[in-house]
Amino acid sequence: MRGDQTMALSSDEMQQLFEQIGFKGFSMRPYDAEMEYLLSEAEEYNAKAYMIDVVPGGLEDGRNDGIALLEKHYYKKSNMDRLYQKWLEVVLHFSCYYPLETVLVTGLALPGMEDFMEQTPNQEGYYLEFPMESIGDLDVLSDLVCRKTFGSMTVLFPTLDMVFHLGKDDVYIIVTLKKVTEENQAAIELLRKLVAAQGLFLV
Repeated sequence: MRGDQTMALSSDEMQQLFEQIGFKGFSMRPYDAEMEYLLSEAEEYNAKAYMIDVVPGGLEDGRNDGIALLEKHYYKKSNMDRLYQKWLEVVLHFSCYYPLETVLVTGLALPGMEDFMEQTPNQEGYYLEFPMESIGDLDVLSDLVCRKTFGSMTVLFPTLDMVFHLGKDDVYIIVTLKKVTEENQAAIELLRKLVAAQGLFLV
């Protein structure tokens, strides 16, 4: 604090901070209208959402004890780590067919820094944008995100207007489309096969 004003970290200071904990090859982007549109799952942004889940679609919550049992199984840390690895396998195989352009690390906060958002010039916080040429190993990046920050990863397939939202507190990830075309409908069918190969479900 300086007087009665909270000191805000500049984007350069934030960049240095994240470089110190191992992030490399990124640029800092503030949350703005473009980012809101890109990341939103809301219908008003033309988003059509799918879930890569551990249970099949069509099962009503509370009507099948197997749902709770399976989710409880995956919420164990070792199984959650394995599930996260399955998600990455899906993304990597999917990127063999469609160009993966960039990965955003979102919702950042460092351990012991719960007031992260209040310490940035833009009160919504910063996002780290990693072009694919800067990512030597997606596993290393995801491990850094999970273990060093409270963040999540957003994977962009721009030619499809498709976004994968990889959180770390749920047993599913969200995939959104912003435009429904023949090409990305074909991509969804491919995704369905890749997801099934991991023993998961696209719903």
